[in-house]
Amino acid sequence: MNRTNDYNERFKRFSRRIERGIILLLSLSAALLLAGELVKDIAPVRNVLVETERLEGISPQP
Repeated sequence: MNRTNDYNERFKRFSRRIERGIILLLSLSAALLLAGELVKDIAPVRNVLVETERLEGISPQP
């Protein structure tokens, strides 16, 4: 029975570590997504990053 308890304790520790890692990755992904969306709202940055913004209104023929 001691062996089962030892296994359960090790599994709990392992699953807590994995859970913390997943939560950290999800939080980081959400923060990066939010930061990227906010950066795209700044006109000078958007002009540099998005080609469509630079080409908009420019006729291909003279």
